[in-house]
Amino acid sequence: MKKTVLTMVMMGAMLISFAQQHIPMSEYYVTPQLSEELTAAKVEDLRANNPAELVRVNYTMFNYATVISKLWDGNFQQMGTLEQYLPKGMTYLEEDIIQKGYVNPYKWNLPQDDYRYNLFKLRRSGYYVVVLPKVTWEERLNAHLHQYGF
Repeated sequence: MKKTVLTMVMMGAMLISFAQQHIPMSEYYVTPQLSEELTAAKVEDLRANNPAELVRVNYTMFNYATVISKLWDGNFQQMGTLEQYLPKGMTYLEEDIIQKGYVNPYKWNLPQDDYRYNLFKLRRSGYYVVVLPKVTWEERLNAHLHQYGF
C-alpha cells in the first residue's frame, strides 16, 4: 500500500513538472514582423486551427537564416555573397538585414546543407548570414515546438 501511494505521488509530481514546461497558446507571442509573411486574419486562423504551424512559421522566420558578426569553430560551407541568392525582382538594403538580425526565409531561397553551416557573406565587412545544418535546425525547431506541447 505504501509503495502504491508513493508511486502515485511520484507520478503526480512528474505530471505537474511536465505540465509546467508547456506554454499555453493563449500566451504565445506572435512577432509583428510575421506580418511580412502572414496577414493578421491568417495568424488568428492558425492560432485557432493549426497552432503548431503558427509556432513553426514564427520560429522559422527569425531563426532559419540569422546575421552573425563573429564566426566560431564550426563546419562552415562558404556560399558566396548573399546577393547571389537575391530573388528575381527583389531589392534589399544590407543595413536593414543587419539591423533586423535575420533574413526572411520565405522570401529568400537560401539553401540548407544536411550537416554543415551555410555561410553567406555580406558586403559590409565582418557580417554574415548563417543557415543552420538541417539536422541541427530540426532538433532546435522540435525543441521549440515541444515547449508548446507539439
